[in-house]
Amino acid sequence: MSSRTIYRVLMTIVAGGLSLAASATTPGTGPLHSARDLWSSNQARPNETVQADADHSRSAPFRYVSLSPIYFDHNQYLLSRESRMALDAAVQYLKKHKNSIKRVLLEGYTDDTASMRYNDKLAAKRIEMVRNYLLMHGVDASLLVATAHGERAPSDINWTPLGRARNRQVAIHTIE
Repeated sequence: MSSRTIYRVLMTIVAGGLSLAASATTPGTGPLHSARDLWSSNQARPNETVQADADHSRSAPFRYVSLSPIYFDHNQYLLSRESRMALDAAVQYLKKHKNSIKRVLLEGYTDDTASMRYNDKLAAKRIEMVRNYLLMHGVDASLLVATAHGERAPSDINWTPLGRARNRQVAIHTIE
């Protein structure tokens, strides 16, 4: 299966509304607003696995796995303790499944509270931090593909504090 075919199928999956965000609240608490709140509500574990096949007649299906997002505080790109813990869990998953992983997609998002130009740079810095962490922990650089969406393609709404907090993330997906 070519990377172009995989990309088309992934775009279909993403456009189909695959949810990557954490739950809106933690039981017994109010709304979530910080990276720490989002991380603790989402825990470091793979999310739903989606199977797809662009050419049903000639190729085997692949798995698209969404790992726990790496959340950042407002206007920040440095990794928090919680972010490093989530990345450690991601590294364990990536090492455990290294023989079946074809690509690791890193997608950087921001909220829309700054200029688009600034948010593009911030998303790229966040991706760079996550990418460097993965590389330092033995993930194969040839597997990593990064896209900085900034505020252009939010992973959640931007008109609530919770939605903005959810958009301050780097999403990690694998194609297996």
